[in-house]
Amino acid sequence: MSAFLDTILAFPTAIFTIVLGVVMTYWLFVIVGAVGIDLFDGDITLESGGKALGGAIEGGGKALSGAIEGGGKALGGAKALGAHDSDFDVDGGGVLAAMGFAGIPITVSVSFVVFIAWFLSVVSAQPLHEALGGMMPSWLLSSGLGLACFGAGTVTAGFAVRPLRPVFVARRAPGREALMGRVCTISSGSVTAKTGHATFEDGGAGVILNVVCAKPNELKRGQPALILAYDAERRVYEVEPVDWLLPEEMEQLQDPARAAALARVKARG
Repeated sequence: MSAFLDTILAFPTAIFTIVLGVVMTYWLFVIVGAVGIDLFDGDITLESGGKALGGAIEGGGKALSGAIEGGGKALGGAKALGAHDSDFDVDGGGVLAAMGFAGIPITVSVSFVVFIAWFLSVVSAQPLHEALGGMMPSWLLSSGLGLACFGAGTVTAGFAVRPLRPVFVARRAPGREALMGRVCTISSGSVTAKTGHATFEDGGAGVILNVVCAKPNELKRGQPALILAYDAERRVYEVEPVDWLLPEEMEQLQDPARAAALARVKARG
């Protein structure tokens, strides 16, 4: 254990160790924030959990970006990694995009680069010093090793993240008007005139909606509901149970245009 600690805290591995610690802290915040969304039910859940997740991502992202930039400068490679964030963006171009990072979020790309570079530095530092320690100054050998591990980590990570690209394909959420007359699924324990939550399957990760129903109802988790209108002032969707529809109205739901017309009629009624 002592030898391992000596290795990860020695230059240049120590730089990767620090940045890897920041990366792991960032993902821990993301996981804790995501779990927080499901701990409770009701308005407090989505609002506080969403804010926690958003804050974790924003704060972790800033810390991660700063740590990577600092680590890059320590290795003399800040221009390669920290100067152009667009190279890591979903639609980024340039050399790094050509290496396989296009379409991958910066946080995922950096995490792969840092971990691989850290691992290569850990496994190669001691053998390299034993083989070449007497041929050149230790600081020069360590600096060269750090740059080599960073470069190798970047190239290897570019190949490693390519299979993940389809996971991060951006999907445009349906507009508010497009949801009129569509059927959502209630995700909260109940829906009242003031509060409620539902999900709408858009072919991707799904959309979470704040919903209300002005009339007394028995809507509960897992039941379908018809989206009637959007209240911009309260930022909620008005819904009603699907089983309130007549058989002929149920048939209209098969046609988006007719379903939207039905929703408008129901909303006015």
